[in-house]
Amino acid sequence: MRFLRKAGLVLAFIALVVFGLRRAGPALVVNQPQRSDVIMVLAGDGNDVRYWKGIELLRAGYARQVLVNARADTIAFGRSPAQLETEFIQRSAPDLAVHVCPTVGDSTLLELQSAQQCFAPAGARSVLIVTSDYHTRRALSIAQARLPAYTWSAAAADNGLLSTPRWWSNRAVVKEVFLEWQKFLWWRLVESHK
Repeated sequence: MRFLRKAGLVLAFIALVVFGLRRAGPALVVNQPQRSDVIMVLAGDGNDVRYWKGIELLRAGYARQVLVNARADTIAFGRSPAQLETEFIQRSAPDLAVHVCPTVGDSTLLELQSAQQCFAPAGARSVLIVTSDYHTRRALSIAQARLPAYTWSAAAADNGLLSTPRWWSNRAVVKEVFLEWQKFLWWRLVESHK
């Protein structure tokens, strides 16, 4: 009888883990864009997915302009990401109100703090964050906690990770979800209390 009870507990734990894993990825996603003064596209974009989501939201009337964050404190092949982004915007959206916001730092918190310099010239009191789907919950949480003077919302740029059927069976996607949960929990349990 004791063995059956232990086996039942083990099976229940395994079922809970499997069920939880399937929901772990989607639980990271916050996709509730609100009309705002500016759309801010976070740096770290892969395949320009975040950038094009920001353009889509601009055209849909969610804001009057887009600020694209790009690091100004690193150089690769003679130019900073901010310089490269400026050139890209001139080619891809010359007729739209899209501007580079030069940022510093390699964390979401540092990026958001340095992006504040671009809000005043834009007259921003509300900001719509555009970032990868799995990164929205943490980015929104950091913005709301560290920059409470602004009203924040988030839009998820679908990078193809969590929208694939059976995402939990793809090792690379599971790794990304695991790392994002690790970062989110570290933020909530440690950094947010500093």
